[in-house]
Amino acid sequence: MKTITIRLPDVEAAMLVEVQKVNRAYRGIQGFLVSQIQQEYAKTAKGRASS
Repeated sequence: MKTITIRLPDVEAAMLVEVQKVNRAYRGIQGFLVSQIQQEYAKTAKGRASS
């Protein structure tokens, strides 16, 4: 397993908090990021071949 560290400036961190209040997808950042990676990978040639 890889660990990704994200550093957000205070302004963007405050923006994220506000977005999390409105959009449930952003509440679990780890799950959200994993799903985004999977969706983008599915668009690649390798991702389409494994389907």
